[in-house]
Amino acid sequence: MHIPTLQSVTVEILVDNFFDVFEPSRPGIVERVVPGRLKKPLLAAHGLAYLITLNQQGKLTRILMDAANSPLPLFNNLEALEHGLDEIDAVVVSHGHPDHYGGLYEFLGKRSGGPLPVYLHRDVFLPKVLVTPRGRIGPWVLNLDQLTAANVKSCENEGPQLVMDQVLLTGTVEATTDYEKPLPSFRRKVNGQDEQDLFPDEQALVAVVEGRGLVVIGGCSHPGIVNMVKYAQKLTGVQKVSLVLGGFHLTPGGDELIKHTIQGLKDLNPELIMAGHCTGFRALTKLAAAFPDNFMVSCVGTKVMVVGG
Repeated sequence: MHIPTLQSVTVEILVDNFFDVFEPSRPGIVERVVPGRLKKPLLAAHGLAYLITLNQQGKLTRILMDAANSPLPLFNNLEALEHGLDEIDAVVVSHGHPDHYGGLYEFLGKRSGGPLPVYLHRDVFLPKVLVTPRGRIGPWVLNLDQLTAANVKSCENEGPQLVMDQVLLTGTVEATTDYEKPLPSFRRKVNGQDEQDLFPDEQALVAVVEGRGLVVIGGCSHPGIVNMVKYAQKLTGVQKVSLVLGGFHLTPGGDELIKHTIQGLKDLNPELIMAGHCTGFRALTKLAAAFPDNFMVSCVGTKVMVVGG
């Protein structure tokens, strides 16, 4: 599937689980915020929100991918990083878990202007449940009627779909590895019946940057981050990978999953891997050890720049 080649992609981490003033920067590639220079402190939270700026021949398009676990960290950090609500041109929801859409209704309610495109998978509206040793949590439901009432243009997909005619949403991710399987504790309700959630609604956002290759951005990567990158390669025909970014959801899957994922990422050979959110501390430490030169932790306020050349 052909998608346009961009001159650059910049991802600013609005909300993530981590904030660490000691994480290093890489000038021109990864820039960490200097806390004393911000108008207010940043908040970390168990959720995700990315502000993605696309540069196509000098035209800038800004996409909000996911909306954190609640309005509090989302609005706090937008203000701290001096971003306005109305500079955002579209929203992408990676999947139907509330730590990725918790601030969405309030964000939509506070912005002004015409209908805003919101891109999401059709299955994102199905009730979600988590089964834990301490009982069931949920159901969580992203409500289509509430979105429609918030002056949005709902752009629903199942297969691959272009976002703003510039980047690609993968649609349901094709499973090609034998080790990346969603945990049975994740459930969803279909026609009132409880079933294991295999996350057909979770999709990656994919860009192609001139001379640099793929930028692959995931939310929780429940279908598997290696599966997601491989599917992006298949859809675009582009093999070179510049950046893999997201929550990888590895630690709960155990050491074997971590080991195989590390090897899968080594085979893909991305220029930069940046993980946070649901990856888990144990997996983050193993990723850092396995990729001493091209792994970094995703922290609130970080700006990642992939510039063509």
